[in-house]
Amino acid sequence: MKPIHFTYEGRDDTIDDPTNCYKIEFYYHFLDIVTTSLDERFSQLKSHCDYFDFLYDIGELKNAPPDNLDTKCRNLTAIFQDHESSNIDALELREELKVLSTLLKLEIGPKGTLQFIGRHNFCPNVNIALKIFLTLPVTVANGERVFSKLKLIKTYLRSTMGQTRLNTLATISIEHELAEDLNYTDHVKEFAEAKARKVRFV
Repeated sequence: MKPIHFTYEGRDDTIDDPTNCYKIEFYYHFLDIVTTSLDERFSQLKSHCDYFDFLYDIGELKNAPPDNLDTKCRNLTAIFQDHESSNIDALELREELKVLSTLLKLEIGPKGTLQFIGRHNFCPNVNIALKIFLTLPVTVANGERVFSKLKLIKTYLRSTMGQTRLNTLATISIEHELAEDLNYTDHVKEFAEAKARKVRFV
């Protein structure tokens, strides 16, 4: 029994019913963890949307109020600012977005916009902002999947595996959909020719 150190403390009631014990010690505790995690995830998603939402459809920005666009560009620049320098200039970003909004079709999407910029090789600030936006992880599932693969690849039987081999095997395992389309015959022949050790005695 838990000792009472202060007079205002009451003794914990013992839970005899297994159903109530399960609810109190596991079910409610698990619900609290899930609720807290979901709140944190959606608050992070909301903050990302507040910073990057105007990049989703740049074609619509030609009808946006100038003050609103200027504020969005300044906020986006502020989060990438390191001391006095930043990879994105707010004024240049605003002007590039104005030009792009007149050139792009509606609902082209950020990926199509990035491809359009790459073909014509202009708007460097928008290019950087879109690359950051498109590479932001939506969930942590991919990262967790990578570590799960690593535990399957590097076991105690493969404890002497080097870092290069581990990286290569992990990449093949993670990107298995791309690996299935590879032609292994050519790669096996190339590997066999590179590792051939034929000794000529005559």
